[in-house]
Amino acid sequence: MVKNKNSFAGLKYVPTILGISGYLLLFLLAFFLFLGRKSESLRIGLLLDFDPEYYTHTTNFSISLIICLVFGFSEILFTGKIKSSYWMGLFLIGVNFIYELYIPLINTPDIIDAYYGLVGTLIPFPYFYFLKKFGITENPLYKGN
Repeated sequence: MVKNKNSFAGLKYVPTILGISGYLLLFLLAFFLFLGRKSESLRIGLLLDFDPEYYTHTTNFSISLIICLVFGFSEILFTGKIKSSYWMGLFLIGVNFIYELYIPLINTPDIIDAYYGLVGTLIPFPYFYFLKKFGITENPLYKGN
């Protein structure tokens, strides 16, 4: 006999429709911008007007945004806090700058890439504020401490 386990029972909080919608929107935006790096048909003209070389820097932006978003979203669902996400954000920013300034491995050192990584890391934090305030609810199935 197979025991039916609820995979959400380990989460202290669960996202509301608003919370998960914001998460998916940010994740898909970052992924879409990343895909525009190789596919000209997916490029956004407004971004190219702002910075004609935007898509040469979008990798740092998108990867930093996605890592920070996934880490923070997970932390909020498991703990309801974002303290570790601040540390992760600082770590990502530091790694971006160190890699772009001092490590030429599979990379052309470029400070602009580091700035794009910085912005990508910071974008999820306003979302985290609203997620904590309006986008999660206590999980009635939670069986934690």
